[in-house]
Amino acid sequence: MQNQGSIGPATVAELLQTMQQDRATGTLTLESGSRACALHFLFGHLFHATGDGGEGEDAVMSALTWTTGTYNFNPRAKLPPEETINSSTDDLLRQWERGASPVRSATVEMLAGSPGLVASPVSPATDSWAGGGADGDEEVADIQPFRAPPPPAQYVPAARPSAPAPAPAPAAARPAAPQAPARAVPRPPSAPTLTPAPKPPAGATRAQLSVLVPMPSGPALHAGLKASFVNFPMLLKTLSQDGFSGYVAVLGETDRQRRGDILFREGEVLQGQQRSDGNYRRGKPAIQELVAQVGRGQGLIDAIELPADLVAAVAPLIVATTVFVNLPARILDFEALIEYIAEQRISGGILVSHGDQVAVALLGEGTPRGSYSSSAAELSEGPQVAAAACAEREARIDVVASPGQATPSIDLAEIG
Repeated sequence: MQNQGSIGPATVAELLQTMQQDRATGTLTLESGSRACALHFLFGHLFHATGDGGEGEDAVMSALTWTTGTYNFNPRAKLPPEETINSSTDDLLRQWERGASPVRSATVEMLAGSPGLVASPVSPATDSWAGGGADGDEEVADIQPFRAPPPPAQYVPAARPSAPAPAPAPAAARPAAPQAPARAVPRPPSAPTLTPAPKPPAGATRAQLSVLVPMPSGPALHAGLKASFVNFPMLLKTLSQDGFSGYVAVLGETDRQRRGDILFREGEVLQGQQRSDGNYRRGKPAIQELVAQVGRGQGLIDAIELPADLVAAVAPLIVATTVFVNLPARILDFEALIEYIAEQRISGGILVSHGDQVAVALLGEGTPRGSYSSSAAELSEGPQVAAAACAEREARIDVVASPGQATPSIDLAEIG
């Protein structure tokens, strides 16, 4: 729709439907003579309204009666923290229809019969992966419906994860040398016996991964929203209510090393991660830091849709334990590593890192299900993207195993 125009018969009801259909974010201001009304939307959800008719639903009902005036939509407006409307747009229009005159009832019926004006219910991402990520822009573009390109590869959901394979047992300690006979001549002090320091065995484990796990690309629900324009807690709440599957990324506007992700599966928050100033946080502390960062007006926000099963495969990597750590890629036979993983039936991932770049091969019961990287975020079948990253001379490999059981989802109500 155009960002400004005139109000004619049925225009206000039509605007509400269009805002919901386009999943628009911003403030719609209506003026009719000396009357004014401000309607605030987040992803098409009308959550707050103020005007001469009061606030909340009363303000909306009053504005729906206007047949003349003007409207202006500002997608860059800072959204207020109040929430005075809990009903959906369809419920509000039905409520208006019940108390409306026959002329208004006919108007609502006309809108309901117009396929270009009726908003389809918001549905979670399907299980078919669609590629095509979006880069964060400095300015918010006019809201346009997103049409995802056809998927380049079908993500095969992993089987139910098994308990992680135990790390190989450390090599036995070198047996102590037999004691010298009682009459043996002692060595001079200038030639002390040197005991070499023990080397860590292959497969030594550490509690958790310390690199930021990259996210695969997907259709952008919104891209490049400035933190200063967004009510972040309301955004997260709306995505949860809509059954969103994917992730919300918060990126530093000037410092690209500052990044965080919040992963959703069908409206539930599965996991979060955040990196800034050399610190790496997981889970609830990561989400709390991201909420505080956006509250200070810092960062750009993307909302990326992914299939629910793909989110379920990526989220455990954030809290996975390492089976092999920091293996030099240049001396490793990658195909032999894949064979070993298949024999051990490891579910989790292979992470190949060099510098700030990380490539990921997702594993399900020992089988590579797909791979992608920080610089090539489009999901591909098999482990080829991770295998190609091993060509970097300084590349290092971590093999991580997902927890044996699913971690509980994070309650947004507990985020300060």
